[in-house]
Amino acid sequence: MVQRPGFSERTAHLRHASILRTLTERVSALPDGINLGQGVCDLDMPIELADAAVRSIRNGRATYTPFAGVEEIRREIAARMERRHGLVYGVDEIVTTVGASAALSATFLTLLDPGDRVVLFEPFYPYHRSAALLAGARVEFLPETAAADEPNWSALEQALEGGARIVLLNTPANPGGRVWTLAELERLADLLRGSQAYLVTDEIYEDLVYDGRTHLPPAAVADLRERTITISGLSKTYSITGWRLGWLAAPRALAAAIGPVFDTLCVCAPRPLQEAAATALRTIPEPYYATLSAGYERRRDRLAVALRAGGFQPYVPAGAYYMLADYRDRYGDIGSEEASFRLLDELRLGAIPADVFYDVNPPPRLRFHFAVEDEILAEVARRLATRPR
Repeated sequence: MVQRPGFSERTAHLRHASILRTLTERVSALPDGINLGQGVCDLDMPIELADAAVRSIRNGRATYTPFAGVEEIRREIAARMERRHGLVYGVDEIVTTVGASAALSATFLTLLDPGDRVVLFEPFYPYHRSAALLAGARVEFLPETAAADEPNWSALEQALEGGARIVLLNTPANPGGRVWTLAELERLADLLRGSQAYLVTDEIYEDLVYDGRTHLPPAAVADLRERTITISGLSKTYSITGWRLGWLAAPRALAAAIGPVFDTLCVCAPRPLQEAAATALRTIPEPYYATLSAGYERRRDRLAVALRAGGFQPYVPAGAYYMLADYRDRYGDIGSEEASFRLLDELRLGAIPADVFYDVNPPPRLRFHFAVEDEILAEVARRLATRPR
């Protein structure tokens, strides 16, 4: 009998059981389970967006678009970046994609050869690691500093000296909520100046920043634009995580190289959703975004209060909609996966263990999200007030 070859080495990391998937399935199976683990963003989308999608489906064409997207959405994305940050991109420097994840995968496949190195700051978003490994890269993790209040500059410098091909920067960050400052980005630019590394950014939470902060795209910092591929999207801003609509902005030569790779992966993003998003970007006024951020900041503060009352020590984020929390006062010195299952068994609350955000030596933390309605947060607070016996 002929022996068939095994699966590819580059997909080996995907064949391990996913704790995120396992927890999501278990909490979904509970009639009163509350999932604060996977960030599905369970809020209403703007009515303008829904109406525009319906109009497009009823009245528009149902054909492919150019792989980079219809010109209207690329024009609106470019206008938004110039209006907000003074970043000037032509429509041929924007590629509309099937979510930010497809933009990231196409970028990695374009820029990386097997064995090239990608740098991730801990705590990292697991999909960033998975996408890099799927592209055949080696991943180098930069551990948190002792205080976790600034990037690990010395580790980054060593990685660049070792020939890292890509530095991936997530701002605002999942899971930690870090929002990179101008001073930090200028220091990053200094370190990158003498290297050949590209900077790939994930800015999907760009509209969710708190306490008077503002989001600054790294590409807007001197000397960074020409080496930066900016990735973002509308999943979080408009509460449409299931629409899978994202984009990348990059210098013309980079966008022209990445676009055909995305074409091979997905052909194009769905036409009706592109047209609806273009309408929303053009017509939804700026106060919407300020109100959105203020609402999330209020939810963040409510969750922090509830977690403290429940015996957790939260790390209050500067952006995004996740919160890491130390659980030792409630559960003692146990592993984070065990803590997540204890929380699920006791209170029917789903949270993600820190194991998935660190390469080695994860701290005793769980990640909660607060992209839920106020009544859900009220129920979470009620359950957390019940201390274990």
